[in-house]
Amino acid sequence: MEWQIDGNRKQRPNRAPFWIGYYDNAKKYMQLKSLEYTELEGTPIEWTLRGFTPGDANLLVGKNASGKSSVLNVIHNMALMIAGQRPPFFNAHISSLIFEDDGLETEYSSRTHGGKVIAERFMIDGEIKLDRGHGGKGKIYAEKEGKAIEFQTPENQLAVVARRDTLQHPFFEPLHQWAASLYYYQFGTSLGKESLFLFSDDNLQLNPKDPSQVVGIFHKGDKEFGERFRNAVLADFEPVGYPVDKIGLVVPRYYVTIQMPMADKLVGIYVKETDLPGITEQNEMSQGMFRALSVIIQLNYAILADTPSCILIDDIGEGLDFERSCNLIDVLMRKVEGSPVQLMMTTNDRFVMNHVPLEAWSVVDRDRNRVTIRNYANAREIFDRFKFTGLNNFDFLALDYLHTSTTDE
Repeated sequence: MEWQIDGNRKQRPNRAPFWIGYYDNAKKYMQLKSLEYTELEGTPIEWTLRGFTPGDANLLVGKNASGKSSVLNVIHNMALMIAGQRPPFFNAHISSLIFEDDGLETEYSSRTHGGKVIAERFMIDGEIKLDRGHGGKGKIYAEKEGKAIEFQTPENQLAVVARRDTLQHPFFEPLHQWAASLYYYQFGTSLGKESLFLFSDDNLQLNPKDPSQVVGIFHKGDKEFGERFRNAVLADFEPVGYPVDKIGLVVPRYYVTIQMPMADKLVGIYVKETDLPGITEQNEMSQGMFRALSVIIQLNYAILADTPSCILIDDIGEGLDFERSCNLIDVLMRKVEGSPVQLMMTTNDRFVMNHVPLEAWSVVDRDRNRVTIRNYANAREIFDRFKFTGLNNFDFLALDYLHTSTTDE
């Protein structure tokens, strides 16, 4: 991308971020409104989640080992299970998985034991569409017949997966679309920094949800969307704190100097930073810098290629300094504002907690093996009362205000 010259100062051309107006015609997904879940029920390692009522943009906060990552992991695995990309949970009870879809409430529940589904129910606005019990037997509403019919599904399969049928049971489709379009990123990992891409048009069959394939995802985004994609990445990366005027793929310097088969076809990502004369290759970037770039690349491709239903990011900002970590969160929250995309992030960083408004908080409160979520949707009075103390947001956790305020009443 070219820069405009104003005297001795380089300026980036004025342009609005590409997502302004983009979501007007984007896919609309139902949104997760409530989740209650138990795994390994009745055992010494039983784990229970209650009170999770997420909004549009959510920051899950809590003390170490409170269960923040576990909450996102459960949601991610539920999506994989509903999308048919993993088997049902071995021993778990999804007490209530509630979505809002154009004003309608959709609720799904299931219970598994020993890898077998022993109960499953799907309802829309209180009307039962699927009810299944032991032995895989149950009833399901058939649109063509206009009534509930009996069915039997293998015990090791979910009925919402095995009985998917757009003609007879189209009411399952929004649930499948939500699950198939959920993206999950573990920010504390390398996010593909150690991986290269074999540059070949035959190598474009990628998994856009696999962070280790970020170089290939960038190539695919550049091939499919060109300058629109590259500019979107640059427009997001600069406000994080990394002004760059160019991004692309290059054969790493190391591979240029060695003799090995296909060495000249292996490429990685590079950026041209504004204040440096040369390019910075991905192996030369700090871990935090590359993590931020990787997430921005992958999300921009996901938004252009297939609007996400939900984005989960664990340990957001890990490896970044305070300012850039907060900037990245700001970029992500602005990106989903006014969109059909739901954002859920976790953090342990006190500075990030002080930066993000309490209205976006979901406090993960663990009492032994039971995790309860408190946020503005279910504990507004407590949060509003804390605001009058004049303390920093982090003090809400440090002073255990969630419990001390209840005790004082």
